[in-house]
Amino acid sequence: MKCAELDYYNVLNIPRNATKEDILKSYRKLAIKLFPYRDSQLIRDISGKDTDHISTHMSPLPIYRQWEYINMACDILGHDFRRSIYDRFGESALLKGIRLKDGYFPPYQYHGNHMKVYHDIFGKYSPYSDIIDSILVSSTPLIDNKTNGIGYRAKDPPIIKQIPLELEDVYFGCVKLMHVWREELVNAKDFRTEKLKKSLTLNIPPGVTAGTRFCFDEEGDRGPNKIPADIIFIVADAPHRRFQRRNQHDLIYVHEINLCQALTGFQFLVRTVDKRDLKISISEVVNPGFVKIVNGEGLPKCKSLDIVEARVPCRVAPKEHGDLIIEFKIVFPVYLTKEMKQLARRFFTELSSDESKETSKNCI
Repeated sequence: MKCAELDYYNVLNIPRNATKEDILKSYRKLAIKLFPYRDSQLIRDISGKDTDHISTHMSPLPIYRQWEYINMACDILGHDFRRSIYDRFGESALLKGIRLKDGYFPPYQYHGNHMKVYHDIFGKYSPYSDIIDSILVSSTPLIDNKTNGIGYRAKDPPIIKQIPLELEDVYFGCVKLMHVWREELVNAKDFRTEKLKKSLTLNIPPGVTAGTRFCFDEEGDRGPNKIPADIIFIVADAPHRRFQRRNQHDLIYVHEINLCQALTGFQFLVRTVDKRDLKISISEVVNPGFVKIVNGEGLPKCKSLDIVEARVPCRVAPKEHGDLIIEFKIVFPVYLTKEMKQLARRFFTELSSDESKETSKNCI
């Protein structure tokens, strides 16, 4: 467990070719043993087994660490796409993100809410709730929905919404007030609900990367026989009139020049995202593929928090920015007169002759 990369299959004690059913089954077995809020005395009285001394294949590790690992492993291996990335490229690509043939897989960040993973698998917050709740408390997870009879409260699937952000919002950070309409329980006796507006505040940090998720736990529709869904907002880059983002924090700017400028050099101004004018001087010959890199003029770098502690997707590293990468598009003349063509031939003939002489000197 102290290797550079975690073996999540080993964490769940399953082979790499395990089916999804095998993954969930193994997780359930380990979760029942490692569940942090169990009542050991009560469970021992009910089952006749002593649970004070827990033994698993990860026993050298403390129980809280084992609990953390199995929930993160289930969150990765229980998700088909994350599992495929992990199987093919390893944990490093999963956590840092990777560019694929048909798009970009953003860095995976474990939300750190172990009980959320646990609840999604078991459908409740305790594997012993069926027995313990009926013994200890008067209210149980069972509900009577008056139409389908007695059943468990189930959590609705998450509601996912995309937020397109302008580069200016990414550069400076911003606060977004998101309005969602959801069902609210207004009369518990007859289960009457009403559609009401709810406002959610998103604090967008500077440099936030595309694919970052902001999760609002259980902010979906309310009802007597269900647990509200999580609302998840996913950041996306809105098209910009001058810049494109690359490598998360670099900015691409394309500048058009004519053939004369490409051969003789030129100067121009670039208006930055934060409204400054950068003076760029080019003295080199601009050939196809030539780029000019201006260090530190890209987007602020947003660093991830520890995967277990992360409740806010990222934080800003002070005074760290990506680069501004300037690419050039050479516009060739549409028409040349006969005299112009003759002058161009003479120029390139002399240029070729001078290059040959220079090459001969270097060889001597």
